[in-house]
Amino acid sequence: MSGPALRQLAAHRSIHEAAHGQVKDMTASLRLLYEKGRDVEAREAEKVILEHWRDHIIAHADSEEEGLYLDVRKERPELSETVIQLMRDHDLLRKITKAIEDNLESDGSSDERLSMYESLLVVNWHHSRDEEKYLLGES
Repeated sequence: MSGPALRQLAAHRSIHEAAHGQVKDMTASLRLLYEKGRDVEAREAEKVILEHWRDHIIAHADSEEEGLYLDVRKERPELSETVIQLMRDHDLLRKITKAIEDNLESDGSSDERLSMYESLLVVNWHHSRDEEKYLLGES
């Protein structure tokens, strides 16, 4: 059974918007650090951003999969395919985050990582809108 905030559109949307706004701002700040040549600080900031993705957004995705999504599939089996697509979005967030971690660990390109952070933002934004629309009844 999922928590009440995950099942209520306004509460769930506020979770999405807060988390997305935070990582969007963090990504913009990260880009500025690299543009100013502050690479050591930027790499430290990346560790914080990645931790935020894991501890907030991906943890939220995990709780959805363990609760809300199971409930929706049981209560509304016609949405099973939609739930599978939403779970694929979560998988993409996990894969992109892991790719960033691997790139950072191997001293890869900061430009590649910045591009991947932008990809995370795009996937997360569209995922949240779809979830709100299809599972939580936004018109």
